[in-house]
Parts: sequence; C-alpha cells; structure tokens
Amino acid sequence: MDISLRVGLFSNAYRPLVSGVVNSIDLIRKELLRQHHVPFIYAPRVSGFHEQHAGVFRMPSLEVTRRVQYPLAIPCWPPTQCAIARSRLQVVHTHHPFVVGDLAWLWARRLGVPLIYTFHTQYEQYCHYVRLPQAPLKTLTRWAVSQFARRCDLIIAPSPAIRDLLSGYGIRTWTETLPNAIDLRHFALGRQRQRQNWGWPESAQVGLYAGRIGKEKNLEFMLRAFAPLALANPDAHFALVGDGPEVPNLKTLAHQLGIQKQVFFVGPVAYSEMPSYYAAADFFCISSVTEVKPLVVLEALASGLPVLAVAACGTQDTISHDHDGLLTPLELEAFQGGWRQMLQPQLRSRLSANARRTATDYSIESYTRKLVHLYTEARARV
Repeated sequence: MDISLRVGLFSNAYRPLVSGVVNSIDLIRKELLRQHHVPFIYAPRVSGFHEQHAGVFRMPSLEVTRRVQYPLAIPCWPPTQCAIARSRLQVVHTHHPFVVGDLAWLWARRLGVPLIYTFHTQYEQYCHYVRLPQAPLKTLTRWAVSQFARRCDLIIAPSPAIRDLLSGYGIRTWTETLPNAIDLRHFALGRQRQRQNWGWPESAQVGLYAGRIGKEKNLEFMLRAFAPLALANPDAHFALVGDGPEVPNLKTLAHQLGIQKQVFFVGPVAYSEMPSYYAAADFFCISSVTEVKPLVVLEALASGLPVLAVAACGTQDTISHDHDGLLTPLELEAFQGGWRQMLQPQLRSRLSANARRTATDYSIESYTRKLVHLYTEARARV
C-alpha cells in the first residue's frame, strides 16, 4: 500500500462552477480521501458561494469578463500563502498552467517537491474570447503553455493524442498518459424515461449534448446537421444541457431553421442531476474538435448511451466506431448520416451494450491508484 501523501491540487476553477475540469478535480479529491491520502485544494473564490469542505482554501478573485464566467484568482493573497505553508505538501499538482499554475510552481520549488501538471485544455482553441488578432495570440498561447510545461517535473496527458500534441510542441518533459475517469456508480441508473417533467415527448428519439454552450464546442454545426432530419422526422429531438454565451445565437438559429419545437435548451443542471438526463436520452452527440478527454463522453458511455462524435482529439481516443458509438468526419452530411443511423433502435441497442463495457475502463478508483503511483515516482525523481 502506498504511504499517505499530502497533495496540493491547484486550479483556476472549482465548485460551484460546472465543467469537466472541476468535476475531475472534485472526484480526485474525494477518491484521494477514500484511499487515505490528504488532499488540499487551492482555488479562486466564487461570489456568493460558501465552502463546506475542509482542506479547500479560497483566494480572492476578480470577475474579468462575463463572457467566460470564470473568476480570476489573486494568488498573492497572504492568507493563501500561509495556508499553503501550513499544509506541508509532498506533491503539487496543478490543473492549469496560468495564474494559479504559477503559484503552484513557486511553492513546488520552495518546498522541493514535484510539480505535476495535467493538460486538460487546448488553450489556443479558446483565444476567440480575447479580442486580439487571433493568429499571433494563438502562437503566444502555445508558447506560454510550452514554457510552463518545461518547468514541470511530470505532465499527465489524458489521451494519446494529447501526448502527441505535447510532443509536437517540442516539450520533452516526462509525460505519462492517464485518461480521465468518472465515478461509474453515479451513472448506474440504467435506461429510464423521466421526460414528462421536462416536456420531452415519450415517443421522441433524443440526441443529448451536455457541456458548455460556447463557440469552441461547434454546436452550430450540430444544429445545422440535425435540421434536415428534424424537418423530415417529427420524433427526432435534440436536447442541450448547459449554459454559455452561445445560447442566444443557437436559439435564434433553431428558429431560423424551423426546428425550435424539436430543440430543447435545458439550461444549467446540477451535476447530481445529470444521470437522470443521460438515462432519459437515446444517444449522446458531440461535434467539438477542441476536447482533450471529455468527461461527458465517459459519463454517457457509463449511462449506456452510444455516442455520435466528430472524429477528433479526445473522442477518437475513446470511441470505437460501430462498437460503442459512431465517428464521422467534420462534414455536415457525414454527421447527419451518423445521426440518421442513431435513430435506428436496433443499432442503438447494440452500441449501448458495448458502451457500458467501454466505461468500465475509466473508474475513478483505478485512476487514483495510478495517479498516486505517479506521485510517488515523481517524488523519488526530485
């Protein structure tokens, strides 16, 4: 059994914000505790939210822009520095390279402990939120991430494609592939129909998307692919769970396409309620090409939902075509063809059975044991 470790988890986002990174950090914290380790979290304050868990230290934050809806931490806050000093950390694990990431680097070097960085996000794909010339901004972003990665002792890549991406950046830091994980028990409801409270017709064949409603998620592409099917088949429906700056634009587009009655904009949903939405849908769909290893895909699989996805980094490392889902090129007709196939009950039934089997490879218990092993090896190398 590994010795008990005191681990600092640094992040620019944490509860009550909802994202794959936040969910991942929360799962890691809980499982580290269950496996008798001592995790500490250092993250920005969120206005109006009062922390209930011990070992979570908040630092002041600024609301820089409502377009992104993430508070920016002020890491130089003296009480935060004191809290880190008292924590007697043996491992520093950051989930972001900027702001709080720099704080993590400072304390890892001060304490003489390993700095570990999980590459969750292709930041250059989010540059459109900054109103500056995009080409040089993306180059600068890639350079900044690379510079931070080179200062780390270990990088965790959630997928083989991300490991290849880091290699393409010219990063030679020790890198290990460790796919994201979920609590499989949380999504074990089985196939259920809980639609009446949401206004979903019982006869509907519902494709579900869950996540941030942002430009980088390529949801306009999905709506345009769905539209001809919806117009030809009144039972075809599309549900989007989540919130973000693109909601008004997508609602307008749905009206323009004449499919507004078959598109459900559910809005933000508490993470504890998500299993009910997966259980009530017929399949999951995702067309983003910016993902690393999306937790929503793993959650869908664990819920028995086959996945329709654009073959891109993050999805093609998880989904096997015609086994637990369907993969298509980033082409409207191809994705539309995949959606049409997903409307066939027999196909969905076969893919669904395999989806649950695929999900068993992504348990948080196994993930955390492997993570602790990497922590221990990193300590031995420093």
